[in-house]
Amino acid sequence: MSVAIQTLTDTYVPAVRDFNSRLSAAGVPFDLRFPELAVSDWLPKVEQRRLYQENFIVLEDGIMRGGFRLKRQDFSFKGDILPIDCFHWPMSEAVINKAYSWLFMLMLRHAQRMQPLLYSLGMAGGEHTLIPRILKAAGWKVMTLPFFFKVNHPKTFLREIQALRSGVIRSWLLDAAACTVIAPLAIDTIQSLRTAQGCARTVAHLVHEFGSWADDLWNECKDRYAMIAVRDSASLNLLYPAGKERFFKYKISREGKTLGWAVVLNTQMRGNKYFGNMRVGTILDCLALPQNASRVVYLATRILEDSGVDLIVSNQSEAQWCSAFGKAGFFRGPSNFTFGVSPD
Repeated sequence: MSVAIQTLTDTYVPAVRDFNSRLSAAGVPFDLRFPELAVSDWLPKVEQRRLYQENFIVLEDGIMRGGFRLKRQDFSFKGDILPIDCFHWPMSEAVINKAYSWLFMLMLRHAQRMQPLLYSLGMAGGEHTLIPRILKAAGWKVMTLPFFFKVNHPKTFLREIQALRSGVIRSWLLDAAACTVIAPLAIDTIQSLRTAQGCARTVAHLVHEFGSWADDLWNECKDRYAMIAVRDSASLNLLYPAGKERFFKYKISREGKTLGWAVVLNTQMRGNKYFGNMRVGTILDCLALPQNASRVVYLATRILEDSGVDLIVSNQSEAQWCSAFGKAGFFRGPSNFTFGVSPD
């Protein structure tokens, strides 16, 4: 048996299609498919560019048995810039054949040899699921990132929030609560009492791309955070390109001075396993000096509320940003969004 790990090129795309076909035939959900593109359609590898994605596949006697993706990106550690890789989308034939359970560790070790400074983000299901447990066993530090939510339309929230509707009795109680005045009023009242005011003269402007103002802000902020991905204008315009209509980008200013920015999503869900058919607003990314975090979160929240979303969500980790979401009226809910870092 010959096992090799190769960068995905056009030569191996048919092998990826065969791999995905075997998963489909075994009834594996459609979202668990490996990308059939040799070059990333979001962050392609371009000469001299330090932000890009690469796909790698595991071949056993020429047959694909698994694969993973590395997102390569510079990070600032209190102003010191280092290249870090995100290890994600690890997939293997072990989902349909336990004989290939060894593949995950093979892929992880290969990734760590290429880049000892690795992190992993997402891993839906929480830190007690299989992949986080394996990472912990391999010496990684794994933690769950706080999840924040704010309800804009309480009646719709009570009827659609699938995460709380486990069982017939709970579903009936939530439907009954949605039909009353008391439950929606209570949610609105509690959120209002938790919301701090005080963003006078602070405004948000929709922008199509990030300019030199974003570079100035990045230079102000990069020394203030223990670990933060480089967020200069060049990186941001790759991550959130002008042609992608799903990203709404806002510049936050006060009396002509840039305080920060926020990228938000406004997504109509359809039978989502967590959010049902709600329209969900997401505060996806944001940046400001820590003392200005509350202003950015408050305005991003107001923008999404005014757009008519039913629920606003965000995952955060830094202490002052977590505090800012609390001051904007957000509740902290149960999270399954996991962050892991390699030993190095």
